[in-house]
Amino acid sequence: MAQPTEKYRPRRIGRRAALAILSIVVIGALTAGGCGQQRTEPGGESQQDATTSTPNLVPQEVLVGMEVVQKYFAEIDRQATTSANANAAGVPEATRMVIYEGADGRRVTVSVDQYSSPDSASTAFEQAIDKSEEVQGFVALPTPSGVGEKAFAGAVTQGEETHIGYGALAGEYVIGVTSAGYPANAENIGKLTDLTRDAVEKADTA
Repeated sequence: MAQPTEKYRPRRIGRRAALAILSIVVIGALTAGGCGQQRTEPGGESQQDATTSTPNLVPQEVLVGMEVVQKYFAEIDRQATTSANANAAGVPEATRMVIYEGADGRRVTVSVDQYSSPDSASTAFEQAIDKSEEVQGFVALPTPSGVGEKAFAGAVTQGEETHIGYGALAGEYVIGVTSAGYPANAENIGKLTDLTRDAVEKADTA
């Protein structure tokens, strides 16, 4: 059941704190922006994907594919990379983060972190919300309705790029969807909400 809209107070700290956030806010987009991720051809796997053993990788079939992302963001035209989500909160049993990119450099990141139980997932989800409060420039967005058991949304602008992040709790999964390079206007927020809803449904039925 979706939670009522809440407001969170951002506390101003440095960029290192921003990079510690779970992908449900901005980490996927920030990582894709040039923090050493391996790139691959569409449909391929990164070097990290091939070598990461802890945590394990969530099967890619659990995540929405590019055709679903393109339904909302038509300019996205390739899968840039896939890897473990090294910034997942708590201690997940398995993770995966997939970054989709357009020719203009705009990106959409989808992540799924799987935990040993719904309680563990819920604890990790709350930890991620707490961390998001600490990001410089973070602004909470209205909590989306009908997205998982709990949902959370926020936006942050670093330099000239805006990141919009949505996260949802669904059983033993924490699902994150983030856009980078899109303004936080009503149209883009609506698209990201619908994509997050699709991502939750995909994880629930995979």
